[in-house]
Amino acid sequence: MIKASFIIIALLAGGNSANATVRNFFAPQSQGLRLDSCLTGDHDCGKPAADAFCKAQGFETALIFQREAAAETIKLGNGAFCTGPACTSFRQIKCYSAGDTVASN
Repeated sequence: MIKASFIIIALLAGGNSANATVRNFFAPQSQGLRLDSCLTGDHDCGKPAADAFCKAQGFETALIFQREAAAETIKLGNGAFCTGPACTSFRQIKCYSAGDTVASN
């Protein structure tokens, strides 16, 4: 957790912190389903999938993310569904933008 805290501090210090935006998304969804932790199949899992979610929300990048098991998920990259005990969703994604690029939701 020290590494994640350092990254957050470094990003905020490096940019204009007055315009920086950070937002937590808890149990993020797409089309009413929990977001899968992989973009497509078993590829681009974790950070790439979290970054794609943040970009879709108008942010630049994902600072941190947490995963957990879910009964049903949807993959952001190709819209494929996962059902059953092997599915992994995001518990939380923290998105970041350095400036005024975040679209109002």
